[in-house]
Order: sequence, then structure tokens, then C-alpha cells
Amino acid sequence: MKNIERYLSKKFSTPIHCEEKNGALFLYGRVDSWDKVVSIGKEATKFGFRGVVNKIECEGVKIVGPKVPSVRDESLHGKRVDVLIIGAGVIGCAIARELSRWKLDILVVDKESDIASHQSSHNAGMMHPPIAPHPKSKKAHYNRKGLDLIEQLARELDFPYRKNGLAMLFPSAAYALLLPFIKLREHQNKVRETQFMTASKLLEMEPHLKRNFAWAYVVWEAGVVDPFQMTLALAENAVQNGARFSFNTFVESFVVEDEKIEAVVTNRGTIFPKLVVNAAGVWADHVASLANDEFFTIHPRKGEMAIIDKKRSHLCRMTISRISLKNLGSVTKGGGLIPTAHGNLLLGPTAIEVPQREDYSTSLEGLEELFKKHAVVEGLSKSDVISYFAGTRAATYEEDFIVEPSKKIKNLVYAAGIQSPGLTSAPAIAMDVASMCIEKLQKEKKIVPNEKFCPVRKKEPNFRKLSLQEKQKIIEKNPAYGIVICRCENVTKGEVLQALNGEIPATTLDGIKWRTRCGMGRCQGGFCTPFLVEILQQFTDALSITKKGPGSELFVARTRPGGIEHDL
Repeated sequence: MKNIERYLSKKFSTPIHCEEKNGALFLYGRVDSWDKVVSIGKEATKFGFRGVVNKIECEGVKIVGPKVPSVRDESLHGKRVDVLIIGAGVIGCAIARELSRWKLDILVVDKESDIASHQSSHNAGMMHPPIAPHPKSKKAHYNRKGLDLIEQLARELDFPYRKNGLAMLFPSAAYALLLPFIKLREHQNKVRETQFMTASKLLEMEPHLKRNFAWAYVVWEAGVVDPFQMTLALAENAVQNGARFSFNTFVESFVVEDEKIEAVVTNRGTIFPKLVVNAAGVWADHVASLANDEFFTIHPRKGEMAIIDKKRSHLCRMTISRISLKNLGSVTKGGGLIPTAHGNLLLGPTAIEVPQREDYSTSLEGLEELFKKHAVVEGLSKSDVISYFAGTRAATYEEDFIVEPSKKIKNLVYAAGIQSPGLTSAPAIAMDVASMCIEKLQKEKKIVPNEKFCPVRKKEPNFRKLSLQEKQKIIEKNPAYGIVICRCENVTKGEVLQALNGEIPATTLDGIKWRTRCGMGRCQGGFCTPFLVEILQQFTDALSITKKGPGSELFVARTRPGGIEHDL
């Protein structure tokens, strides 16, 4: 340990103290930049410990903890469940669905007011081929397995998925030296449906590409999904098969006895689970610390993205990524120009190490970088951007997934450190985590299959995909479907009401937006927001209406009684 301290202290010119706990290397000290905090953490992975827990502080940086819901009640107090899943992102929802194949009492809790409030919706929606992950890593294993599952899953759960292919552009013939490496990685990670193309051949397929590349490597099995709709589909199917969700529910502490979690204390009461699954995303290490089981640290990596108007959707059909020497050896895939599942183009994401885990700020510098790096087609300008956003990836210093039972706590299972390609990997991760849970639960009780389990999500028809005759029949039965609320995306009042009454109902403006696309068009809610507020007032008091949950209220007080009546 002293040798490691001397090495790190000398390399980074600052005193660093090291300890070993839970098989992991703990780092302590104080430095003058956040980049140095991250660099020390990465360097520490070379020493072969189970994980790195980075406690090094940065001058001038105060780390903000998890956002805690304002609600406090006893609605969950005394609840006894078989499985408590912490986190309602795509991983937590996929695990809940897999576990619902068995007769179990499953509860999913999340501190936010809806599913997929963080990286599960703040991403590009790519179904990555397993070309980037290091061979023999968990990323590579689950990426391959997950991509194999996605097509059937999309059919069963009816969420938007399109197999559009990925083209990686190489700037010069000199990059042909990489061909043996690419073919080896193909073999190691079982990448399928690949093709090398000359620039002229790819330009026949994608004529709007800029002529600044020499050749391309194409992986046809790549695709895109709507990440929120995928998470919603998993959650709704889990509910249809017996699982329950509780939002605005924050895990405050664990009661641990004899290396077992006996109780989970939340802002809504104390829950008594037989088993706990940690799928808490960027806060997974915080949850581990509550059980005194720290062995990894999440260092958030922010990515900014820009959404392009649908009028530019013709500029490319495939996902396009430009390869540079700078990207080679990077821990990120570099981003690209991505056609979304709904017809927009998306630029990004960037990759910047940041101290705050819920830092979703965007910047002019970020937008400039997106266009400099990813505007690989002619005819694309900044005036085509209709919105931009950011997400933070839940990266560990080992840059790999943690999918395993706790080595210390008898009834705790981890699905942590799930960054890209986590969305692609989610179905496969869920299958393995569910198996781990069943294996542990069988030691306490007999676990039998849920004979009523249905893998197909029961939902209303997608109104926009129906023929005119089918739409007319629905409107005759329910006139709300004949009232257009969002002109940009052609969303009707009937669809909004459907979202407000779903298995996982929308309770906020963003909840409606993600479920219906109301407000995702060119005007970004400029036309439809007043009408949505009018509808929401049928479900809640106007002063309780929020954009994305407590703390984002739209109104602070009433001005006067009365007002304009809308025919809604």
C-alpha cells in the first residue's frame, strides 16, 4: 500500500493516502482540479484491486448529493416485499419485468416523479453493435447478448425500434492499418453483418455525406430505439404482470444486521424486503455506501446532444460516426450523427468529466463541438437545431458494468456502473440479475413461475399509425381523438388522456411529452403547453402542475378568478 501511495503521490505531485476495504482501493487526498481527481482514479485501476473508491477532494468543488423529494409520508411504512429494486431507469424496469415471470412481490422505487428521469432518457437511443467494448469485458458480453434480444423485445412490447446500420468513416487510406485490429475485434466480440466500403460506394447510399473520408466500416446490425418508450414499455409490462412502482421515494438508509439488509428506510416509510437490487444509476455507489459495501465510485461523464428538425431527416438514414486518432483508445465511442426512431437527426453526444452527477447544463462550446465533430453531411446548420440537452453516464473507473451479487451483503445484488452500451445491454443484464435474485430467494422460500405472465404489453393502438378509416372509427367512439393538441407532432387530446391514465401514468408536462411527443416538435411546446395545462387541471390543482416533478412548478400563485375558457 505504501508503494502505491508513493507512486501516485509522485506521479500527480500531491500527497495521496490509500487503504484497502471490501477488496477495493480507497483513495484520499486533495487536488486543485477535477481532471486530476479523475486521472488519479483511472491510474489506480492498474493495481488489480476489485474496484477503486475515489474519496479525493477537489479545491473549489462542492459535490452536490442526490436531490431529495419534498414529500414525506407513511404510504410505504411496514411494507414487506420479496424484491425491492432501487432505480426506475431502463435497467431497473427491465429487471422488474424479468422478475415478474415469477410469483413475487416486486416493488420498484425511484426518487424522481417518473421512470427514466436520468440517463435512461438523456441518451441518443442507439442500439450499439459490440465493436467498441474491450473483449472479455462485461460490456462486450451484455452488448452482444442484448442486441440479439432487442428485435423480439420491441415486437412484444411495441416500442419504436429501427435497424438502420452504423457507418464509421475513416479519413485516409493510412487508416487501413487498422483493418487487422477491426477484424480481430469482430471475431472476439462476435460482431455480425459487417462490410468495408469505399467512399464512392457509401456515397451512393448516403449522397449528402461530406467528401472528406476515404473509406468506411459499416455494421448493419446497429439500430435506434426511443429510450424512454423502451423503458416505459418494460415498466408497463412489469406492472401488468404484478410489479408495483413508487415514485418520489428516496432511500435514506439501510438497517443491516448480520450482513443482511433487514429494512430500508425511505421518506415514505420503512420497507422490509427479502432482497434488494441496486440499479440506482449515477447514485449506485451512494446506495452501496448505505450498506457499508463500497467498492466502486461513479464519476459522471456528461454528454451534450442537439436535436435537428425533421425537415433535415433526408440528410442521412444510417448512423454516421467519424473516426479520428484521438478517438482510438478513448473510453467513449465518440458519438455521431444519429437518425432517431421518430425521424429527427441527433448530433452527439460529447464526453466531458464533471463533478456533479445531475449536471444537465448545456453550453455554446458544447454545441460548437457537436457541429465541428458530427455535422458530417452537407446542408446542416445551427438554425436546424430545435432543442439540445445533456445526460450523465454512470461510469466507474474500471469502465465496466457491475452485474453481480454483493460479496458482503447476503441479500443485495448489483446492476451498477451501467453506461453505454447500457441501453442495448439492458435486456440481457436483466435476465442475469433476475437469475441471481431467484437463486438467493430460493434459499428462503419456494419460488414458482407466474402462470399469468404475459410477455406482450397490452396497450391502446398507436393512433398515428392507423389508417384514416381506423382513426375515424376511434374518433366516433371518443371525440377527444379528433382534437389536435400538438400541431408539430400531430398529437391528439385522446393520446394525452391515454398517457394520463396509463399503467405508469404521466403526472408532469415532461411525462406527457415523453409518452406522446407533445412538445417535441419545432415549436418545443410553444403552441401546446397552454392546452396541456388546461387538461392537467382536470387531474390536479393548477399550482401543483410541474414540468418534471417537485421543484419545477409552472405557477407560483393565482392572479385572478375566471379566465379564458378553451374548448377542450
